[in-house]
Amino acid sequence: MSEPKQAVTIKDIARECGVSATTVSLALRNHPRISEETKVRIRAAAKNMDYRRNPMISALMSNLGQSRRSVAAIPLAALYTHESAAIEANSYHRQIWEGMERRSIELGFKLERFYLEQKKMTGKRMSQILATRGISGVIVPPLFRAGGHLSLDWSEFSVVAIGYSMLSPNVHRVCPDQYRGIRLALRQLKHYGYKRPGLLLNRQSDLRTIHLWSSGFFGFEYATKTRGVVPVLECNEVEASELLRWYNKHKPDVIISSDLNIVEPLKQSGLRVPEDVGLVTLSRWNSQNGIAGIDQNAHVLGSVAVEQLVQLMYYNERGIPDMPRVVQIPPTWGEGSSIMKQPVA
Repeated sequence: MSEPKQAVTIKDIARECGVSATTVSLALRNHPRISEETKVRIRAAAKNMDYRRNPMISALMSNLGQSRRSVAAIPLAALYTHESAAIEANSYHRQIWEGMERRSIELGFKLERFYLEQKKMTGKRMSQILATRGISGVIVPPLFRAGGHLSLDWSEFSVVAIGYSMLSPNVHRVCPDQYRGIRLALRQLKHYGYKRPGLLLNRQSDLRTIHLWSSGFFGFEYATKTRGVVPVLECNEVEASELLRWYNKHKPDVIISSDLNIVEPLKQSGLRVPEDVGLVTLSRWNSQNGIAGIDQNAHVLGSVAVEQLVQLMYYNERGIPDMPRVVQIPPTWGEGSSIMKQPVA
């Protein structure tokens, strides 16, 4: 019986390439301090020698390295295009921040907010500020307006975006699975006996989700019925008169809304929930208002975004990736008094 082949170590590769073990370690982790030529040479040698990273040793060395550092936490940046007051006033943005902040602390990092809306702030200036502060990891939370473009010197940073509102650059993302979310809502409504769901979408919300909500709605409805699909009502602001015209024309028995701005217009229209029409939200942040709907799990989005960013930083993956990854967070359904079992016809 032949002896098992001895594992190739970093020191073996260092001897082969005529460099130090530290240089090999940094090169295999894509560290910017090592020249591209040296990285290519070391990676080729590692491949030829059939080197395999031991994940348990890597984890141990990472922990040892952290224990030797100063007690000061490593800084990360959350890059906002809107002011702090707007974050606190919006449950979705606030919960994402709380998820990011908590997970950062757990992993030994300190997350700080930076704002691009300040006077005379440019992408170049922000890049300089972040570099001066020793920050190499950036999270871009959802922008307030969809279709945004941010111009920083991205080659200096590992970056993760939350959601699809930032169109460019196209970076790694952590996103709520909105397509699955609306289909989950439709299945629940079918279970309750609703037969004519109608979808009300804020135009910004549909852009922000790259039309995943409207796509999921039409895909589900056309697969389950041959006619009678209620047209989507798209608007910038929900007005009672427009809502009532749409309702009277199409007679939906339940309304699925992208946000909760529909509540007051429904009251003004004289429509009772759930007696006259059921109501489901695709942005359910708590159960206190009694509205059933989809929770996009904003805390988890923030937490996973930090985990993804830390992984990129560990491997020194900076700049705009050639093949951006998207991690989708599944939604959960929340019951509420805004819908009721429908009588069997």
